[in-house]
Amino acid sequence: MKEFGGLKILKVLQVPYLIVTLATLLTLLYASYRDLKYRDIPELTWVPAAIVALAVNLVLGEYNDILYLVFSLMPAVLILIMSLFGMIGGADFLAILLVGIAHPKFKFLPISLLTLLYSLIIPLLLVIYYAIYNLLMFRATLSNIKCGRGRRLYLILFGKPIRVRDFLKMKFTYLLTVPRGGGFDCRASFSLEEEEGTIRELILKYVNDGVLSLDDYVWVTPALPHVFFILIGYVLSILTAEQLPQLLITYIFH
Repeated sequence: MKEFGGLKILKVLQVPYLIVTLATLLTLLYASYRDLKYRDIPELTWVPAAIVALAVNLVLGEYNDILYLVFSLMPAVLILIMSLFGMIGGADFLAILLVGIAHPKFKFLPISLLTLLYSLIIPLLLVIYYAIYNLLMFRATLSNIKCGRGRRLYLILFGKPIRVRDFLKMKFTYLLTVPRGGGFDCRASFSLEEEEGTIRELILKYVNDGVLSLDDYVWVTPALPHVFFILIGYVLSILTAEQLPQLLITYIFH
């Protein structure tokens, strides 16, 4: 790059890359804001950046090598399959899809794959935290949970206990122990179709019927803002797209 008036003049071929990256980054920033505040992202949020990415990459011939494009879109396909089974939100699929079409070319690993892998770090750390916290602080409470369906292991890894009175005041929080009969359905996650208000009404009914008291514990899990984690993963993947794979290869084979 040449120096002019103390400023670096970018090469012409770098400008389209910056346009696509900036469009993707701004979209993920706005989507993350919506995810953190509302846990809801309109589908139209992704359209402008997708159009920019498609137009720029088509003009530059970035999609000419179909094999690269297929590998870049594979993480989005995986997320799509998971979303169809209700395991993850549709916005997560659209976020990874945007990254895949924005960066179809790669040297070592697809940017979309790196983004996805980085985005999983915080949830994995949360699982480790839950396991340590629950086993150290609530082993006795765990032993009193009767799981008619599911396993206590789900509770250990994916949530934490709080009192019913506190649960009724919380937002973006879902039950892992759903009262049923004389025990609970112990589950690893929650259905994306569940309404928070409906769950709270169910718990209030059990309290009014004397099945639960406000001081009883229920196991809960948060609705994580995964698009925000994808934003963090995208920034990290852009910064380490070449360095990280090289470090891994060096570590493994030397």
